[in-house]
Parts: sequence; C-alpha cells; structure tokens
Amino acid sequence: MKQIIKKIYFGITLATVLTTGACKTDFLSTKPLGEATADDVWKDPALTEAFVNDIYNGLSSGGFLETMLASATDETMFTHNYGLKNMVESTISPTDAEFVTSRGTFQWGEMYKRIRACNVFFSNINKVPFDKPALGERLRGEVFFLRAFYYHQLVRAYGGVPLVDNVYGLDDNDYTKARNTFAECVDHIVNDCDSAAKYLNGKEAIIVKGRANEGGALSLKSRVLLYAASDLHDLPTAKAKSPIIAAAQSPEVLGYPSGDRIERWQKAKAAAKAVIDLGAYSLAFPNPASASEASSNYQQMFLKDNSESIFSRYFSNNKSEAGGQIGLYNGLNGYHNWSGNTPTQLLIDDYEMSDGTPFNWNVTAHKANPYSNRDPRFYATILYDGANWRPRPSDVTDKDPANQVQTGAYEVWDAVAQKAIPNPGLDTRQGPVEDWNGSFTGYYIKKFIDPAVDAQYFHQEVPYPFFRYTEVILNYVEACIELGEEGDARTYLNAIRTRAGMPAITASGAALKTEYQHEREIEMVFEEQRFFDVRRWMIAPETIGRALKGINVAGKLKAGSKVTLYKYDPANYDYTYTPVTLVNENRLWLDKMYFMPIQRDEINRNNKLVQNPGY
Repeated sequence: MKQIIKKIYFGITLATVLTTGACKTDFLSTKPLGEATADDVWKDPALTEAFVNDIYNGLSSGGFLETMLASATDETMFTHNYGLKNMVESTISPTDAEFVTSRGTFQWGEMYKRIRACNVFFSNINKVPFDKPALGERLRGEVFFLRAFYYHQLVRAYGGVPLVDNVYGLDDNDYTKARNTFAECVDHIVNDCDSAAKYLNGKEAIIVKGRANEGGALSLKSRVLLYAASDLHDLPTAKAKSPIIAAAQSPEVLGYPSGDRIERWQKAKAAAKAVIDLGAYSLAFPNPASASEASSNYQQMFLKDNSESIFSRYFSNNKSEAGGQIGLYNGLNGYHNWSGNTPTQLLIDDYEMSDGTPFNWNVTAHKANPYSNRDPRFYATILYDGANWRPRPSDVTDKDPANQVQTGAYEVWDAVAQKAIPNPGLDTRQGPVEDWNGSFTGYYIKKFIDPAVDAQYFHQEVPYPFFRYTEVILNYVEACIELGEEGDARTYLNAIRTRAGMPAITASGAALKTEYQHEREIEMVFEEQRFFDVRRWMIAPETIGRALKGINVAGKLKAGSKVTLYKYDPANYDYTYTPVTLVNENRLWLDKMYFMPIQRDEINRNNKLVQNPGY
C-alpha cells in the first residue's frame, strides 16, 4: 500500500516545478508549454474536470476485457489458457493470481490508485473558482460515485479493506492500515452513493454521456446492499456452510457477525425501489408480439442505448479503444477472430425450453435437436452450430456462402472418389481457415457482438452496461423473496419474463428462489454478475465447480445425398449432438475462492493486513 498511496495520476501532464537553494535558474523554473503544475489544476475548472476525467480510467473497458470474468464461471471458457486457468482450478494464491493482479477489474493497486485520486480531489475542490456552481456540484457527485465504485470492486472481491479517505504525503511516518470491517466498508460505500446522488440530482441536462449520474449512484447502492444481505456476508449462515469461513482469523472483515438480517434485506429492497421510483428507466421492449421478436429485441438491446441504460462505458473508434475489440476477442475463428471466451455446455443446458420447462438430454426430442424451441434469449445470446451469422470474410465466402456457424464435423460428397469424406467445420480448431484457433466448447458469444462490424479489421462502439434497469428489478425481486413478499416478487420477475417472450413463473417458497436465481443467470449473462452471485448465494460448488462441458456435433449424409459444399441442412444430413467433458481445465471449487487473496506484495508493504481464509 505504501507505494500505491504515494502516487498521483492525472489526465493531463503535471510538471513538478523544481526549486532548490543551490540552483534557482530561470531555465529550471520555467513551466513547459502545454503542461500544468499541481497547483494549476485547482485554479482552473477545466483542469479540475480533466483531473476527474482521468479518475474514470479506473473503469478500464468494463467487462469487455480479452479475458472476461465470465470465463471464471460456468458461463464461458477462456480458449487461450492463460490468466484464468488458476481461477477455475482453485489454485490461485497470494503469489500467483494472474487474473486478479494483472487482468481483473478488481486489482488492489489499481483501485487504490484511483481512490487516492478521489481523495486528492476532495482535498482541493474547495479551492477551485467555479463560475458555475452546478459544475462543481456535478464533479463532486461524480467523484463520490467513482470512489464508491472502486471501493465496491475491492469489497466484493476481498471483503473488508482499509478505508483511506485522507491523502498521505511523503512526510507521513506510517502508511500501514488495518482492514476495516465489512460492515464499515458497506456503510462507507453507501454514504458515498448517497452523497453522489445528492450532488447529481437534477443535473441530467448537463451530464455528459458516460459520466456518473444519480441513477448510477443509486443502482450501485442497491447492488452493495443486496450483497450485504446475502448468505456469504451473514456470518452465522456462511460459517454453517463453509468450514474455511468458520475458521477465519478475522471474520468481521468478511461479513456481519450478528445483527438484524431482515433489516439488511429491507434496506436492499428500499435501495432498489428508490431507482424504480425515479421513473427515469424502464424495461426495454416490454411486450414482444412473438418469440422471434423477443429474440431480436433482446439482441438489439445490447448493441446500443435504450430505456434500460443507467450507467455505461462507451467506446469510440476514433480512439481505437480496447473495449471496441470485444468482437475480435470472442468472434469465430472462421471469421479470422480470436475465439477467446466461448460459452460452455453448462450454460447452454441452463436455457429453458420455450414453454418454461427445463432442457433435458434424456428427452429424445431435446437430444435430437437441442437448439429448437428454446428460450428466445438463447438465440440472441449464443452462436451455435447452424445459426445464421454475418457475411464471411472475402477469402472464406466461397467456403460458406450461407454464412452459418460451423462448429461440427460433417460429411461431404467427393465426386471424384464417389464417396463421403470428412469435412471439419470452418469454425472449429480443425477447420481450413485458422486451425490453431477456435472454440473448444462448440459455441461462441453473440450478445454484445455487432453483426454489422467486420471485427478482424474494425472496432465496434457497443457500450458496456455497468448498471442497467433489469439488474435493479432483479435486486428488488430478490429482496422481496427473502422478505416473504412473493406476490410483488413474481410481478416484477414476470415483467422480465414477458419481455423475454417466456411464460410467467407461478412458483413459491424455495422453488421461487431457485427460479429467480436461474432467471438472473440467464438475463445477466456475460455482465460480470455470475462470478459474484454464486459466491454470495454460496452455491459455487454446484455451479462453477462443475466439470467443464462442451458439445460434439456430427453431420452424416443421408442415403443418396451428394452434397459437395456443406451448409446446415436437415433434409440432407442426420445430425447427432453429444455433450462431452473437456479436459482443458480441471475445474475445481475450494471454499477459499469465496474471496480473492490479497497479494503478498501488499501484505509485505502493510503488515497490518490480515489475509483471507484458506490462503
């Protein structure tokens, strides 16, 4: 921590003016053109805003990283076998946690760097001569939100962390600080959210797209209070479910040792309802006329802003930002993309049939055609064998003029040899386009991928939704279920189901809770929710702890069929679908994984830090 909290990062160049008793030349004291001193930042509102702009950089690309957090869950697998393997195999440690330390969105050092910048802002904001008070209020609100967000990233990964609101200087004698309790951290985040909402209230007309707003602040508060009420952070519950947590050296940093859990659920409910009552947001495309329309609506909902958008990270092709490469990172290798995070069979099987019943491989009709009559969201979210997709690149067009996903192995007719011969699909690791790349699981991500963009050459400008209205509705539903208010829970949950073109849920009791958790999984897939949800519900062993699964698809020519160029065609092919266990990752759940390890370097710098249990 000592090294982290000494750093100041600015969105503009800050030059240090060097003056010493031995050397006071005009040359050394001249400020270079185009640069500003630290003091200048707080004399000019424009420079102050530039300083705040840089604090936003801690948001990175949101969830649009090359190694997505989804691949640390049962949603997807990371094809390239680095960064996340030790996460899913539960082998991370304080000295070996690559995703946490270098690719994650909850890096200890990065978050504290941004928190320190927030504290620098608050230490100096009263000096700024704002001509327009509304600008000062907006910037205060934004920085309160950003500090809350960065603390929330730390807390949901590690539990309680040191709360540092002052700015350490070079003359301070002690930079060490113990972890605050989980309860203290939650209160701190909630207070910052309340302050952010107060300062941002009524500023909608002057808030630039992509900056914090009142709805985002209240949505963050809703999420944090929902987590606080969950099983993982109610220590009597967590200890009963996990011997590792029961043996924790400092359990108060992991959750609430005692207190009124019902009250915590009531606070979570009230926080979600506060966003609903703003009246500024609504479910997008709430009443589709058909299943196909529901699927189309759902796909479009994740390509641009809509009535659900609360706070998003936007990307500009003018800046060639990494978040605009999500299509390249995850696209099909038969399109010269990288096939990075690919959906697992575990996720595919969790999509219900269109009538709301579970998919089941033991049902003959399901096994014969597993991609027929599924939840409309499936077709908007997953690219599966035979699905229609964008036009192929020019060098692949002749191989697939139908523009269909090919993740199987199919026979074609060899007119010279007069026999059927094997033909690997274009989007497999054995295909003729890029045989070193491609999905192991047999699936690709469709959600968030703009079909109008050729990802091998161009970036896309699809926003990443940090907070959208559906999450708030689901937060409200969960709190209602836990409080026994099932009628209200079903009403709001079924509004989401109606938008998806799915039948209403009528369950109650434990079955309703299970249905809700399933609905949250499907609705929020690839949005960095699953990683934390299965932990706070303490259902990780039976979900992300499952063995990795994929699919083998085989197409055999029917008698008399002489197809020489493959396309998906049940009239000429008999298809078989075989779920398989993949050995690329030896997926294993250990209870230490409920929390991330604090890196050894941080503990070496700050001997007051207590490590999380199991590490």
